[in-house]
Amino acid sequence: MRSHGIGKVVKLSAIGTGEDSDVRVGGWHLPGERAVRAGEAVWTILRPSSFASNTLRWAPMISAGRPVANMTGDGAQGVIDPRDVAEVAVAALTTADHAGKTYTLTGPELLSTPDQVEILRKVLDRPIEIVDVPLDEVKGQMLAAGLDPEFAEVAAQGQRFIAEGRNTALTADVATVLGRPARTYATWADAHRAAFDG
Repeated sequence: MRSHGIGKVVKLSAIGTGEDSDVRVGGWHLPGERAVRAGEAVWTILRPSSFASNTLRWAPMISAGRPVANMTGDGAQGVIDPRDVAEVAVAALTTADHAGKTYTLTGPELLSTPDQVEILRKVLDRPIEIVDVPLDEVKGQMLAAGLDPEFAEVAAQGQRFIAEGRNTALTADVATVLGRPARTYATWADAHRAAFDG
C-alpha cells in the first residue's frame, strides 16, 4: 500500500471476527484483517456490531401497516449508529492515536428486535406490530427469491447466532476514541423518522 502512496488504512470488519469459528460472517473478514496487519501501512481495525440502519429494511412494512418480521427472538445486541462508526474511522485516519488498534464498536445498550420496535413505536408515535418468523422459513424465502444458497445459509447462521444470545458484547470503544458515549438507537431512529413515515 505504501508503494501506492497509502500510509494509513482503516479496515471495516465485523464484531467477533476471528473469535468464533462457526460464524462465517466474521470469517469473511478475517483474511482482510490479516492482510492489513501484514502490510506496510499504519492500520486500525474496526469491528462494529449490528448497524442501526439495518432496521431501515422494516420501513416498507411499517409504512404499509404490516408487522415487522422478527428472526432473532429476544436475542439482544449492541446496536450501533453508523455515524459513530464513521466518526471513529475519521479519527483513526486523521490522528496518530489509533495505530495498530482493533476496536469493537457497539452502541450503549443491548437491544433485541422487540426492543427496537418498541423504540420506533415511541419515536413514530404509531402502533407497530411484530411477528416471529422461524429461521428455516426465512432461509427458504431467500432461496425461493434466487439468492445464493451459501449466502442464505450464512445469513440464517448469523440470525441464529443473535437469537441464541451470542452477540451480547458491549464496549466503551466509541467513547474511548471520540470522548463521548455512543449514540443510542432512539437517537438514530429520531434522526431517521422520515424514512419510516413513508
